[in-house]
Amino acid sequence: MKSRQILPIVFIATSGLVFILGTYLLVTKTTLHPQLFITACGEILKNIREHVHFNTDGFLSSLILFVTAISVGLALFQLIKFIVSHWRLHQFQPEGVLPDNLRAIISKHDLSNEFVSVVRNTKLTAYTIGLLRPKIIVSKALTVKLSQNQLEAVVLHELYHLRNHHVLWLLLSRLISSLFFFIPLIEYFARQLKTEFELAADAFVVEKQKTKDHLCGSLALNIQYAGSVIPHFATSPIEKRVESLIGNKITLEKIGTRQLSVSLLSIGLMMGAAVIQPGQVSAGLTLESNAICRVGEKCQTTDCTSHQSIEPHNFTPHVPVSFSFSSSH
Repeated sequence: MKSRQILPIVFIATSGLVFILGTYLLVTKTTLHPQLFITACGEILKNIREHVHFNTDGFLSSLILFVTAISVGLALFQLIKFIVSHWRLHQFQPEGVLPDNLRAIISKHDLSNEFVSVVRNTKLTAYTIGLLRPKIIVSKALTVKLSQNQLEAVVLHELYHLRNHHVLWLLLSRLISSLFFFIPLIEYFARQLKTEFELAADAFVVEKQKTKDHLCGSLALNIQYAGSVIPHFATSPIEKRVESLIGNKITLEKIGTRQLSVSLLSIGLMMGAAVIQPGQVSAGLTLESNAICRVGEKCQTTDCTSHQSIEPHNFTPHVPVSFSFSSSH
């Protein structure tokens, strides 16, 4: 297995297991009714006022629903941000004819003109856009400013993103890390995944051109483009890319002790909540004599004795009765 495949697999495995655990908690430990938080929170506040005793099952259910609402909200925010960024990038006017230097690069690497487009933009930009059918976008200014070999390095870099659907990968990683905002380890893996994609794209360029010079020359222009969820030629982390190109060994960013502690605590709480069994309450009933009772609509007597066959779970008393509760788990 190639070393560059390990990090995506680790990210998918970790986030997948946490997603399954979170889904299990949401399905088994919550009660999805119209009142949602209002009823649950009202019950908690009422029970706190009464001798600080509350229903742990109701508290756990409302807590899971509350965290889920925050997670979904953050994920929707990232999705909207991504959509807006793509919409803004689509507003650039495309050039009718590709420049000669760009057409030469396309022909050299047997690319289709459908995968590369030039837009009228005075900024030096190059990026990959699109999820299912990604496309390389290059600004007109970039084709004029860069040399033939430097432009080829930029196109090859974006070509690697295109072929490996990195736009889709990065969007999914953003959504997953937003869903599990309370597990910083997921966000850590998402950042490392983005770095790995950039380093892999640079390695692809060096492999094709047999030199680092043209890529280094392109990076020296320090091309920057707004929109952190879209991979482009000079996206961060540019420092890691420079270190890799000059021959320094790149190591994964160290995760902080606090991030690791919070992640382990969150996962531990999720696993603990998953194994908690719902509380059961049994009630002992003592009826007064001559009480009127109803047994599942089957009979009605003036004295609940052994003369009638009664089903305890259907028993509904019609006079005051005394309850002695005992809680068992």
